[in-house]
Amino acid sequence: MSVAPALNEDQLEKLALFLEDHEDALDFFAVHGLLTANNISPDPLAMDEVVTVILDDPNKKLPADIMQLIELLNKEVQSLLESGEAFPVPCDLNVEADEDGEGAPLESWCAGFMLLCFEQEDAWYEINEEEVGELLYPILYASGMAAEEAEFIEIDDNPSLSAELCEAIPDNVVELFLLFRVDEKK
Repeated sequence: MSVAPALNEDQLEKLALFLEDHEDALDFFAVHGLLTANNISPDPLAMDEVVTVILDDPNKKLPADIMQLIELLNKEVQSLLESGEAFPVPCDLNVEADEDGEGAPLESWCAGFMLLCFEQEDAWYEINEEEVGELLYPILYASGMAAEEAEFIEIDDNPSLSAELCEAIPDNVVELFLLFRVDEKK
């Protein structure tokens, strides 16, 4: 079963530009990663709480049209996770900076994903700490949030290992989703 994109190109551009124009807001890829983690989470946030994370301010609200786009994107992510197919991370699966020195979109996507994991660490690791840690490892690596750690520096110095970890992310996303859903049914 294939899932049709919830947003057309104009809507995607509108959302991305809105996020770019707001200095403290997450960018599009980080928002997508955050929404993905929230749809996997054993304790998902309400959309108003998600908006607080996106804007990094509990007092700010999104305009109605932007909120609608985020809700549509959230439904698309949910449908993709529930489809049973490989999860299509919306960017290239590498952590290579572009020619302008901008960080890789995958790094941003993974950072958005990990923001929620760190926020809800107890809930995420409660079910099976070892398995969840293993599944999150490539996402944590690609997020750059622990880039100073020796083991991640070694991975950065080994392009084939870096590529292998990044390529594992879509499957690990599905495995995390299934892990938490199987536990819910127990």
